[in-house]
Amino acid sequence: MSGGASATLQPRHWWGRAWGAVADEVAPAAMRAVQRGQALSRRGAVEDLRIEAGAISAQVVEERGGSRSVRLTCSVASDEVWERTVALLADELRFTAALIDGQLPDGLDEVLERAGLRLVPNWDELEASCPCDERGPICRHVAAVHASAGVAIDRDPFLLIRLRGWGRTELLAALRERRGLPEAEVGAGATDLTGGLTAARGDLEAITLHPAPVEDPAGPLRHLGPPPGVDDEEPLVLLVERAAAAAWRLAAGDGADAADEELLLAELRAQRVATPASLAEALGRDADELREELDRLFSAGQVMRTGSGDRARYRAASGPVN
Repeated sequence: MSGGASATLQPRHWWGRAWGAVADEVAPAAMRAVQRGQALSRRGAVEDLRIEAGAISAQVVEERGGSRSVRLTCSVASDEVWERTVALLADELRFTAALIDGQLPDGLDEVLERAGLRLVPNWDELEASCPCDERGPICRHVAAVHASAGVAIDRDPFLLIRLRGWGRTELLAALRERRGLPEAEVGAGATDLTGGLTAARGDLEAITLHPAPVEDPAGPLRHLGPPPGVDDEEPLVLLVERAAAAAWRLAAGDGADAADEELLLAELRAQRVATPASLAEALGRDADELREELDRLFSAGQVMRTGSGDRARYRAASGPVN
């Protein structure tokens, strides 16, 4: 993975939260450095972020401090450990189905530890190098790269697999072989769903549907990579997330209030920092009504706010509400 890294640091998934918690291990002794590093990451100071087998590297560029080449390294799992991992994962269909669908299911980290593989390295496992002269267990540049890596990992959990020595294709191929799945199969869940619909008899309009918002609608785009001719996938990711929120709004039915909230948060994430007026223009809603809803979400901790009155600016404090 390469490119700049700047985004809200609140993870949406358990693997992102697990990665972020690693910084908490050193925060009591270096809280200021961790906070400064996270601020650098939010400002987009981390460039050319790369996550490869056993290493994370990036450039941290500051306006007055120049550029620092930062590198974090950790051990990779042996082939024997990966073989045990595949054997344990293949024993449960839910693990295989979730991984093929681009997700890390709950409980996966415990299964991996039984195989001798710690998916998220703790701080003692990470070796950091930075040419700056800051003292202490962590400098702001290392903290910035760690925070930006967390944003990337939260979006693409297979970066953790890559960091530990394997790739997504390699792991899924081993799971398919172990379970005897054909290459074209996209996942047991999709197969079961398709079989159930094509085998259905009777009036299709009588089928009761139970729509639910997708947790990570842009996941397939990130796993497949940007389309040909597209260098930056982030604008496409935002469009997909906004389209998914709009689709959920149409499907919600009696859950229209929740859908309105979901759509508002999706648009807020797309704009990154927004005013009630800019949100009202994008969503076709009343600005005063949106201001009241934003203030309610602020009180609930789902939205961050700076300023007050007509000068108020808002940004999402976390991922989509489930």
